[in-house]
Amino acid sequence: MNQILPTNDLAFKKIFASEENKDILCGLINDFFNITVEDIEIINPYSIDIFKKFNNGEIDINELRYTLRDVTASFKTADFVSELQIRRTLHFSERSMYYPMKRFCENYNVPGRMTKDKSGKPILYSSLKPVYALNILGHNHYDDDDALRVFEMYDPIRNKRPDKQLLIVGYFELTKCNIETENQKYWLDFFTSKELSPETPEYIKNARNVIDFVNLGEEERKVSEALEKAQATIQDELAYSYYEGMAEGKAEGKAEGKAEGEAEGLIKGLLKAAKVMLQMGHTPEEVAAGMNLPLEKVLQA
Repeated sequence: MNQILPTNDLAFKKIFASEENKDILCGLINDFFNITVEDIEIINPYSIDIFKKFNNGEIDINELRYTLRDVTASFKTADFVSELQIRRTLHFSERSMYYPMKRFCENYNVPGRMTKDKSGKPILYSSLKPVYALNILGHNHYDDDDALRVFEMYDPIRNKRPDKQLLIVGYFELTKCNIETENQKYWLDFFTSKELSPETPEYIKNARNVIDFVNLGEEERKVSEALEKAQATIQDELAYSYYEGMAEGKAEGKAEGKAEGEAEGLIKGLLKAAKVMLQMGHTPEEVAAGMNLPLEKVLQA
């Protein structure tokens, strides 16, 4: 392994939430939202301590992945949150709105940020500021070819926007190829591990250097390998259960002696396999995606 994947949870956190890599995060924000970032502060910085807890057995792989998944930062004019989501999950749309909204509300009544009225009394809402959110997705979320969607508040009947845009939420789909800007194309190449062109901005090239395996510490290497192994194990188990379910389903269908029975038997076999996968601790979304079953069927297994 010469380089860990940019979509590895550890890599994502190390690239965008390390104190020494603030220029990379600033570049990402500017490239997707076209805003200048000044005086940025990372709220939940990358820390080696969480890896030590994992290697000491104090937390499990799922808790580790959850801790590494998101990035939150604050700068002079706004806040920024970003999340990496490779596989489709249930209620992701709701979750993608929850975290930026939560961050927006956390800025309410913050001492030192509030302005005062004429009488000298703090204005509680004055400490609120815009939140930009970027969700980086490894699956198709919208039914089109556009890689990036950015949503703001808008009145479609009167063709008007609020006097202030306080919540801006973007979705960048790595499975799409219709790109708006050159820099976004460079980011797509980076996240999909393609060769970077000489014209690629230095901060994106630096992002790739960050995740060179030789540049990782011993604790990071152990965690990186554990994360990759866990993901490979999930895929192997899903594939095994899928084919086992197919075989069992066909056998049940033939026993019934009907074409319709064979199809019904196949579904029954797959649902039995899905139930086993759920008992093993896999999420319904992982099972549905890996076994090509409707999520509602998996939830009924």
